[in-house]
Amino acid sequence: MKKWIIALITLCLASLMNAALAECVPRPIEYQLADIVKSALEREELSYEYDERKQTFALQFDLDSMLGTVDVTVYLYDDMVSVSVDCPLRVKPEHFEKAAIFTTLANNEMYYAQFRVDRDYNWISCRSCNVIESVPPSENEIVTLLYMPVIAMDDYGDGIASICTLGADPYQAFASCQAIIRGLMNNTESMNMPTSKRRNLI
Repeated sequence: MKKWIIALITLCLASLMNAALAECVPRPIEYQLADIVKSALEREELSYEYDERKQTFALQFDLDSMLGTVDVTVYLYDDMVSVSVDCPLRVKPEHFEKAAIFTTLANNEMYYAQFRVDRDYNWISCRSCNVIESVPPSENEIVTLLYMPVIAMDDYGDGIASICTLGADPYQAFASCQAIIRGLMNNTESMNMPTSKRRNLI
């Protein structure tokens, strides 16, 4: 009888220890990031769709530029958070070189995001990313990571649209965008508004 009682106590203790160890095991980084991103998006009152299997968040933003509405995707990895803003227009093959020149000029003026042009699929996107070494990013960092490529796509959207639809000169299109950006920056500085918040994107 005593042996059975000892065996039962041993099993109970082992079960309790396993449960305690399970609680101590940290959740995979992707799920930690998902919680942070959800909290950041909800704080910004943004609507989104979360795909747990793919570990992605899908959103839409209405821009002021001729591009109109753009699709935005937040990708979660075990070592990085990445945001991609997709241009709704496709680049005609004959205008690809012009799009490449334009986005190169734009990238030279940007620090927190980068335009990408894909020759195979004829699309343009703008991307930002945060590499994770040990500490997950904060909600504020996620918000910045999200808005930077959106703002860039908006700032250069008219130039992108003119090249995609009309095959405009990339240097002239870039100069026009830069003039608008400088005007916006001057206006926000006069109002003591942070440049990164100069657009009221929905």
